[in-house]
Amino acid sequence: MLKKIEKRGKLFVARRASSLFHTRKMTPDELAEESIENILVIRQHNQMGDMLCAVPALRGIRDRFPGARISLVAAPINALVMKGNPYIDEILTYSKEGQKKDPLTLPRFIRSLRRRKYDLAIVMSTVSFSITSMLLATLSGARIRVGSTSRPFGHDLTSYYYNLELPLPSKDELEIMHEARHNLFPLEEIGVREDDLRSLIVPTTHDEKDCRNLKDVIDPERKGYMVIHPGAGKKQNIWPPARFAEVAAVLTEKYGFPVVAVRGPVDDDAFSTFLDESSHVPIVLSCPTTGLLAAMMRDAAVSLCNDTGVMHIAGAVGAGCVVVFGPTEPARWKPVNEEVIAVKADDGKVSSVKVAEVLVAAESLIG
Repeated sequence: MLKKIEKRGKLFVARRASSLFHTRKMTPDELAEESIENILVIRQHNQMGDMLCAVPALRGIRDRFPGARISLVAAPINALVMKGNPYIDEILTYSKEGQKKDPLTLPRFIRSLRRRKYDLAIVMSTVSFSITSMLLATLSGARIRVGSTSRPFGHDLTSYYYNLELPLPSKDELEIMHEARHNLFPLEEIGVREDDLRSLIVPTTHDEKDCRNLKDVIDPERKGYMVIHPGAGKKQNIWPPARFAEVAAVLTEKYGFPVVAVRGPVDDDAFSTFLDESSHVPIVLSCPTTGLLAAMMRDAAVSLCNDTGVMHIAGAVGAGCVVVFGPTEPARWKPVNEEVIAVKADDGKVSSVKVAEVLVAAESLIG
C-alpha cells in the first residue's frame, strides 16, 4: 500500500513539474547528426538478473558511440555486478534508501551529474517504469534525453521529459523475446545493434585470488568440484533442497567432486534443509561477493541452482550450470549460453522436476 501511495505521489509531482522543462522533440536521424562525447546511462532496477540482461545493450551502446565516455547509474547491488565491465567508463551509485536516510543525498547526486556535462542521457526500461530514473536524466542537465516510452505503463510522462521516446515491444512480441533482446529493442531506434546476447561479469583481482585460495583447499589436485545454490528469493522457484542433496550425492559418489554450497541472505530455510539432507559435508560459501561466486562457478566442473540471480552469474562467466525452472519461461530468462541448461516440468511447477532429469543435464556438462 505504501509503495502504491509513493508511486502515485511521484506521478503527481512529475506531471506538475513537466511544465518547468522545455523539451525539444527530435527524430532518430537528427540525433545521428549530433556530436555525442559524454553519455549517461540509467538502469536503476535492483534485480541482478535485470542488470545482467542489460549488458548486451551496453555493449551495443559502446559500439554505436565508440569514442564516447559512458557513465552508468545503478543501484548499489548492481554497481558491484558491473565493476570492471569494459563497456562503461564509470559507475555512479544512487540509492533510494540512502535518500530516505539523508535528504541531501539526491541534491548532491544531481550536482555531481550536472558537473559532468552529458551530451546524451539514455534511460533503460523493460519490465517496469522508473519515474526516479526519468527525473534523474532530466535533472542531470544532459543536452538530449532518450528513453523507453511510458505509455505501456499507463501514462504519457515521457512525452514531456524525453527529446526522443523509444518504442517497447508489444505483448505478443515479448512472449518470444529474450530479456537481453528486450533491453536492446528500444535502443535500435537510435542505431544501437548487438547480436551477441551473452552477459559479462569481470571478477576483481581480489576475487580471483580468493578463488584460487579456496580451490587450493577444496580441490588441491584440480580434479573438479561442483557449486550448488539451493535457494531463491521466490518460493515458487525453489526446487526441494533434498533433491539438490540427492543430485550432489550421486555426482560425488561417481566423480569424487566436493560440494561448494552457496548460501545467500534469504536462503536460510532452503539451505538448512540442504545441509540436513546432504550425505557428504559440503564447503559452505556464505554470502560471497558476486565476483568470487562468478569465479568459483566459472572454474567448477558443474553448478546447480534455481531460477535466480545465480543463474545469471553463471551465464555471465560461461559456467556450465543446470538451472531448475518453475513457472518462469526459460526462453525469455535463461542466459543464452549453451553451457547453461534449463530443466523445466511441463506443468510449470518446480516441484515436478525429477532428480533424474537434473542428473542427465549435469552429466552432459561434465562430459
